[in-house]
Amino acid sequence: MTKEGLVRTNENCVGCNKCIGACSCMGAMVAHREPDGRNVIEVDGSKCVACGACFDACEHGAREYVDDTAAFFQALERGEKISVLIAPAFLANYPQEYGSVLGGLKAKGVNRMISVSFGADITTWAYLNYITRYHFLGGISQPCPAVVNYIEHYVPELLPKLMPVQSPMMCAAVYVRKEMHVQDKLAFISPCIAKKDEIESKRGKGLISYNVTFDHLMKYVREHNISGPSCKDEIEYGLGSIYPTPGGLKENIYWFLGEDAYIRQCEGESHMYHYLEKNRKRIAEGSTSYLFIDALNCAQGCLYGTGTEDANNATDDVLMEMMRIKAASKNNDFRSTWSRRLTPAQDPHRRRSGSHLSRDG
Repeated sequence: MTKEGLVRTNENCVGCNKCIGACSCMGAMVAHREPDGRNVIEVDGSKCVACGACFDACEHGAREYVDDTAAFFQALERGEKISVLIAPAFLANYPQEYGSVLGGLKAKGVNRMISVSFGADITTWAYLNYITRYHFLGGISQPCPAVVNYIEHYVPELLPKLMPVQSPMMCAAVYVRKEMHVQDKLAFISPCIAKKDEIESKRGKGLISYNVTFDHLMKYVREHNISGPSCKDEIEYGLGSIYPTPGGLKENIYWFLGEDAYIRQCEGESHMYHYLEKNRKRIAEGSTSYLFIDALNCAQGCLYGTGTEDANNATDDVLMEMMRIKAASKNNDFRSTWSRRLTPAQDPHRRRSGSHLSRDG
């Protein structure tokens, strides 16, 4: 079976071809006849963007993926100094276990614990700053590595339309290195298979060493009874905490600019890539009427990402927890940019960001 790439075929494959029908990446699913005559659909790692569509289509449990969970715990056992960046979706997925899991990781030797919600706040600032300064309109957001992978592989003419701003994970990593002067190896507690590709890409700059997905992490935690006194993440953050929801980036930008600055929201592996293909010429030419396109691979956002647990994906519990986090992020102190009592026009930070922006300038 396939041993290269992030997504792989296991021994459960019966060759039903449903994954081929679900895949948006030409040639990523390859029919192969085994010596015993069985038809097996393998994954070509050079063409796969780790969107997860084949996981959804497969009824036989024939797809699995690799991440760095085992390597992460092995490194801790060796005594390597590691700090963790925590995806905002982790708290929403595990509100009751969050503190004890972080406490268990601390007991294992993890040093600093930083929520990427803070990195998302940096990303929002960078989007506002870049759009305002350069009047860069009609671009495509790039927090989602599967979307970036697809553009790089299949619609490279859209590369100039990618916003030249890193993902919240990378914004957090840069800040941790440059401003907090953390020299430890970094691990990302992640809802996403494809984050491994981003980490290992040129834009990853070697800043992060491990992609530790929720699903594999929590299986390891439960199997090895890892827990400890409750710990919290370290840095205060604002509305960046809602980035994992569909349109989370869009909502952050609307919070500052108001809804007159229209943002096209598009997500879902069964829709996202067809949208890019059908609209590639219009997007490339800059003839859309959008401030930018908020693009995500997963239909329900990173809350229910490709690296999350199936049991959590079956209910709205995660989404409802995120709504509580969102309400807490919008505190009512007038000194806070995120106060619910301020309109975009009332906040000097937002006025400086350019609430007048529109497609026509």
